[in-house]
Formats: sequence, structure tokens, C-alpha cells
Amino acid sequence: MIIIVATIISFTTYLSPSRRYSGQHEFTGEADLGTVNGEPVTREQFAAAQREGDLFFRLRYNQWPESEQAKKQVEQFAEQRLLLDAELKEYHINVTTEAKARLTKQLLGLRPDQAMPADRFQDFIVNDLGRKGGLTLEDFDRFVGHQAGQEYLVALFGMSGKLITADEAKFFYRRENEPMVTEMVSFPTTNYYALTAPTEQELEEYYTKHQADYRLPDRVQVNYIEYDASNYLARADKTLGTNLDERIDQIYHQQGPETFKDETGTNVLSPEAAAAVIRKQIRQYTALRIEAKKDANAFLIALAEGHDDDHPYTTSDMEKLAKAKGLVVNTTEPFDEKTGCTNIVVDPRTLRILFSLRENDPDDKERSLLYAPSPLIGENAVYVVGLRRQIPSQLQTLAQVHDKVVADYRQDKALELAKAAGEKFATALQAGAVQGKTFDEVCADEKARPQILTTFSLNTPSIPEFSDKSEYQQLQSTVFNLAAGQCSKFMPTAEGGYVVCVKSRLPVDEEKMRQELPAYLVRMREQRQVAAFEQWFGRQMQLHLVPPASERSTPVS
Repeated sequence: MIIIVATIISFTTYLSPSRRYSGQHEFTGEADLGTVNGEPVTREQFAAAQREGDLFFRLRYNQWPESEQAKKQVEQFAEQRLLLDAELKEYHINVTTEAKARLTKQLLGLRPDQAMPADRFQDFIVNDLGRKGGLTLEDFDRFVGHQAGQEYLVALFGMSGKLITADEAKFFYRRENEPMVTEMVSFPTTNYYALTAPTEQELEEYYTKHQADYRLPDRVQVNYIEYDASNYLARADKTLGTNLDERIDQIYHQQGPETFKDETGTNVLSPEAAAAVIRKQIRQYTALRIEAKKDANAFLIALAEGHDDDHPYTTSDMEKLAKAKGLVVNTTEPFDEKTGCTNIVVDPRTLRILFSLRENDPDDKERSLLYAPSPLIGENAVYVVGLRRQIPSQLQTLAQVHDKVVADYRQDKALELAKAAGEKFATALQAGAVQGKTFDEVCADEKARPQILTTFSLNTPSIPEFSDKSEYQQLQSTVFNLAAGQCSKFMPTAEGGYVVCVKSRLPVDEEKMRQELPAYLVRMREQRQVAAFEQWFGRQMQLHLVPPASERSTPVS
């Protein structure tokens, strides 16, 4: 608590509203921004709610909203936030500092009993929140206050959720934990691949129908200079000075021994081993983000000298300056945004910058868009990057992609054959059931070999036979709706499909249920509380929230 408050006070000036980095949610002129409880929404209120939406998106998806779809989510969140703020005032709910501190720890992934690491909080507030998101400390404080306030409203209007009885909880526990014994007949594409050899005419027809799949996307090729962090460790040691051991000890005690575990994530490291880990992280951070970045920035400053609208950049500027400084310029292979680049190892979001580089932008007389405006920081190196060439999207001929077309054709054909065989088997099961035949008897008639699956319930997280999570969830959902002795229809998957039969449903372990029921009842009540609150809040939105004019299909009289 003390660390959080002290840090907040020290950043108040730095992140005051006047120092806001981004004005993306500023409005000008008169605008109909809707109403809440009959009161018109002001520009300041709506912009503040949108900034909270930005932060919510960042915390949920670990990235700032950039796409149109993401911005739409932010708009919807902002409208809900405006109503939430009004409801908190309506019910005179004042969030305590203790509640905000608790929630701040939760947002940063800390346990309630853990000390707040000041450097981590500082990095989040100044770099992530401020520089990248363009938000202020005031925005963060308001966001945390609203989140904590919502918890109070959930407790108030979700009270009916607590009324679930132990007997009701037993019913749901049994339903979710009832073990199911099943057998499956699978139809993998590999069983039919040998039957799919195409003729040249079939290949040509397939290629013609799927030409769009063989079009190369827009690609770029760039030149780059790599500043590897390993070359700057000695300089990092000099920068860190003699108080490194003291800093390591401070971080260790702030974050707590439990934070530092071995590679398995189960065993807590000894103080000496944890200190070694912290030392390595600090040296790497300093070498990469301070020393290597310093040289990369110096190169970009030198590169900019002498350039203006009358003396524009050229693609050869980097090579000339690098040669003068004794540096090596490398060139990547052409790459697209989806596949990424194997030479420049950075976050995919950072890599997007390279696709904004331009050679002949009419509005860029200086041609500064030939070069990334700042160094790109990866995990182990910093890069200065300049555009070599842009390669527009182009269609590949059948001859160029012949082998891939053959593979795609055979895969699609095998999938088609697998589906046909699976549906034929499912039809045979239905006919057999009418005749009184069992699953095993139909399997014998159809020469199908059933596979006994590991016993599972709705609560079982996984079984060895299904590695794909979504396909396993599909299996659980399918089996849950079948009675003992019933079989499913053919269930298609990416690699073929299957038909599953429920052989029996086993009784729930009564002793295990007795032990787990108290905690299960608590979780159920919490879930019911949230559901009741969401139902109430949804009604409030319908009754008291009028969205901005741009989102209304009809004007408000």
C-alpha cells in the first residue's frame, strides 16, 4: 500500500493530464454523445470512458486497440463505463484506497500478501500506460476505482446468486463430474490419402478454383544493423556500478522468494540462485534497452544529418554510414506480415512498423519513411531498419506451386473421403439401432475398429486421445447429451472425424464430492452473483443509457 501510494504521488506531475501523450479520444465542436439517466454526456466524460476502454483492452488482450473491431469494443466498453459511473454515484458507493490497492496488485498478477515491486509498477505506469497507451495516472486511478466499485454492485445486485442451496450444488456437481465410458470409431484422412492421386486435369481444375490461396501477399525486404545485447554486457556492468548487489537484494525481498522458481515452475530457488537470475535479467535489460539502444539511436541521429525536403533520404544512406562506422548491414529475405521475419526477432506488433515504410509517398518529400523512426527492440538485440524494396501481391502460376497444389488437393480429397465413410458408418449405426443391434455388432458388420477412450467427465481438462483443445471440448459437449448406449452422428474434425458411443455413465465418487462441495458451492454462488448483476446491469442500460447519435438508428425526440 505504502509503495503504491508513494509511487502514485511521485508520478502525478509526470503523468498529469497536460502531459498526455495521445489525443486520440479528444473531441472538438458540439456533438450528441448520448445521455445517462437523462443527463447529456459531456465530451470530457466520453473521452475519459474511452481511455478506460483502451486500458481494459490492453489488460485483457495484452495489446493496445488498433483495429477497427478493437476500437468498436472500446466504444461499447466506454458506454458501459459511463452508466457504471452513474450507478456508483446513485448508490453513494465510495471506493476505498485499500480496495484500489488490492485491485492494482491483482491487475499486475500479484498475490494480496505480496509486496508491490516499485520498479515494475513504475515501468507499467510510465512506459506501457503513458508512452505506449497515451493514458495518465488519473485514467489508471479512475479505472481501478470503477473496477472495485463494480465489485460492490455485484455484491449488492447479485445477492440472489447466493441463494443457491447445497442440494442444488450437489445436482450440478454430479452433472459436471459424472464419469463417462465411451468408445470411438475414427476416420482419419491418413487412411484415405492413398486413394487421392490426382490427374493433371484435376490439378488444373483445383488450382483454378483456389487461385486466391496461391497468391503471394504484399511483402517487404529490409536492410538492418543488429546491435546484439551480448556485445554490451561489459558496458552494462559499468553503468550498473557497485550497488548492483543491493538492488538485487531489494528486488528479491520486494517480489518475495515464491516469485523465483526453477524451469519446472514448481520448486522455489535458493536465495543465491534467485540472485543469479535477477542479476542476469538486470544486466540483459541494461545491455539491451540502455547501452545497445543508445548506439542505435546515435546511428539514427547521424543518419538524419543533412536530410530535408531538398536533400531526401535514399536507400543507400544506411550502407554508406555503416561503412564509415565499421558496421555490417544485413538484408532480409522478402517476408509478409503474417509469416514474419526470421532475421529480425521482435514482437509481431513491432514488426508491423516495417510494413508502414514507404519509398515514394507523395506527402513525404524528405523520404524519411524509408527508415524506421526508432530502433526496434527484440529479446536479445536492437535493430536499425531501412526499407530495401516493397514487393506487391502477385499470383503464382501452377508450375510455381505445383507440389503445394498436389498436397492441398490430396488433403482436401482425403478429408472428403473420410467424411463420406464416417457418415456412412453413422447411418449404419442408426439402421442397426432400429434392428436392435448393439454398437459392437454394427462395428463388426462394418469392419470398424472402435477405440476405448480414457474415461472423462465435463470437468476433465483433457484426455490423451485428443490433443486439440477445441476438438476435445466438442467431444465433451457431444457425449454429455447422449444417454448410455446412444451414439453420436459423424463429428467432423480438421483431420477427418469420428463417431462416439456412450457405453455407460459411472457414479460420482461420493467421498470426493463431500470434500470438494464446499469450495464448489462458493464458486457457484460467485458465478450466480455475476450473472444476476449482468442481468440487472443490462436492464439499466436499456432503461437509462442513450448511446451517441452516431450509433442510434433513429433520433431521440
